[in-house]
Amino acid sequence: MRLKTIGSLLIIGFCLPGFSQSSSPITLDDCIQIGLEHNQSLKINRFETDRSVSQAKSNIGMVLPVVNFSLSGGSSDMFGLGWNDSYSNSLTLSQNIWDGGAWWNTLKSAKIAQDAANIQYDSYEVNTVYSVKAAYYSYLSTQQLLDVYRENQTTSEYQHQLTLERFKLGAASQNDTLRTRVNIENSRLQIINGEVDLKSKSRNLNIILGRDADASLTLAEPTWEEVQVPTVDQILDEVLSSNHSLKLLDQNKEIMAYNVKIARAGYMPSLAFSASYRNSAAAMGDIFGETTSTKSAGLSLSWNLFNGTRTSRGVEQGKINAKMAEENYDLSVRKLRKELAQTLEQMDALKESVKISQLILTASEQDLLLAQEQYKIGSLSILDVLRITASYEDAKSNLIRTQHNLKVAEAGLLQLMGKR
Repeated sequence: MRLKTIGSLLIIGFCLPGFSQSSSPITLDDCIQIGLEHNQSLKINRFETDRSVSQAKSNIGMVLPVVNFSLSGGSSDMFGLGWNDSYSNSLTLSQNIWDGGAWWNTLKSAKIAQDAANIQYDSYEVNTVYSVKAAYYSYLSTQQLLDVYRENQTTSEYQHQLTLERFKLGAASQNDTLRTRVNIENSRLQIINGEVDLKSKSRNLNIILGRDADASLTLAEPTWEEVQVPTVDQILDEVLSSNHSLKLLDQNKEIMAYNVKIARAGYMPSLAFSASYRNSAAAMGDIFGETTSTKSAGLSLSWNLFNGTRTSRGVEQGKINAKMAEENYDLSVRKLRKELAQTLEQMDALKESVKISQLILTASEQDLLLAQEQYKIGSLSILDVLRITASYEDAKSNLIRTQHNLKVAEAGLLQLMGKR
């Protein structure tokens, strides 16, 4: 029985996010799915969206009738003549028929606010996917740079051993051995800093995925497909129609316009219907009888002729808010056009940089192999070898950074387009 209980707990534990995750490599698609399901900021945003939708729906209540029922009873002694019991009940109904269009425009505004809340949540999902991608590529970039540092340490140790052998033969100086030794220590320092950086990137990605910060993390190397960079004209219309931030500002414009109409309703008369049933009796059982009951129904018209300047100021402020919403939308359109152009320019530059970095890396690799052979036969100094080695390491590191930066920029473009 005890073994069965422990086994059940282990099964439950392994099903929980962040608990001893499998060490099998996680693909980018896996990370995105995990992030959408377990990212805690996204869960909080879901609650905020539900609250906003609930607040919008609560405005529906203003068009529904209000029904109240009351029941009371008590005793009183009038002028010392003795205690008399009295009981009463009442049922009232009131219904707003017309209020200058305030309730109608409030309902329409509430519907837009409800749609805006759903758009907001969609934007949260898109932003979460972007965060996952950025953290994913940042981790892979750091991991691959760490591999470069380790490879450089191996090369440095080889060069140091080769220099020591040449020193024994009198073909290298003491300074040469010191320089190669310093190169080893610099490589070790790079590895130490790279390992710390990798742990930081791992914790950051785990938190985004809704996992424990120090959970085991093994990522699958993505397939590097060529990134297609469109022109501004090709995708501008799609970006302007699909960008979530812009869609929210457009919704806000409509809400502000309705708020002006709601404020203007203060100038209009209002019409309401009411009906009531009341009954009073000396005995509890008689308060539902017909002989003592009274019924009434009627219409009431009210018109506020003067309330200082509250209505006019409300309309004025509503118009100001509407103008601000219009300007904010127009400004955001301009900023979005600028951001789109800059993103595409950055992607073009990074795409070209990847090609150039690949050419530089190929040439640097051949240069390093040739330099090592030349050093063996004494036709090249160790300083030249170290310089060429550093150039090769820089070329490899630059290619890694550029490739991953291009993928992050691509994710940013999708984010602007409202896509995951």
